[in-house]
Amino acid sequence: MAKEVEVILNLNEGVTEIIKSGLLKSCIEYLLYQRQQLPIPYHEVTRMVEQQESQDINAHVMERPGLRRSLNTEYKKAKKVYEDVECLFDNVNKLFMSTVVKSALVLLGSTPVSPKERYLLDFQNPEESNSLDISPRICNSSRRKLVRSLISNPDLGTFKDISPTSMFVFIQASRSSDLQWFRPKSTFKPPSRGQSCKISVRTAHSEQLSPTDFNKDEWMWFQAPVIVRAQFTCALIHNDSE
Repeated sequence: MAKEVEVILNLNEGVTEIIKSGLLKSCIEYLLYQRQQLPIPYHEVTRMVEQQESQDINAHVMERPGLRRSLNTEYKKAKKVYEDVECLFDNVNKLFMSTVVKSALVLLGSTPVSPKERYLLDFQNPEESNSLDISPRICNSSRRKLVRSLISNPDLGTFKDISPTSMFVFIQASRSSDLQWFRPKSTFKPPSRGQSCKISVRTAHSEQLSPTDFNKDEWMWFQAPVIVRAQFTCALIHNDSE
């Protein structure tokens, strides 16, 4: 088993479901770019796709059919990534609003059984807070703090580079959760292979609480049906910047 890197994220505010959802989405965005799955940050992919939707991608390359075909192919790949991630994020938001989430697991690799890397986002007290009264400023601050913690962690910097592969997302929630999009995986166990990182989310409030004695049988893993495969080259990016 590879040595696990632990990143401790200390937050001053309580961890509401909105913050949990934001943390997971920021973790996914971080991994897509920092782990070489995307050639540019995800927000740049969003900008590029939305910009291309409002104009004709072929408008200034009509005289070069070969380049036009290449750009069309790369654009379709980028748009597929955008659509998959947006679908995932939309359903992540709905998930956290409908049930209590104990942890989230993001795997990078060809299969969930033998991934190259695994990232566990662990909410220390999953039932600590379920308030919807949270400002966007606080949520964004928590997300930025997570990204800074990941980027500045020296142990994560020692992870070997990986080539573009598949991203699988799992959620650990109550077995009784009535989830419409995420698929229950009653026999799934987090794999032990690959480079590993555990992100422990802690708050000042949670440290004052007594550890909750959860029955392991109460929780079950659910898998997102969308598998993100972020495989497109820089050709489209270079053309978009011209």
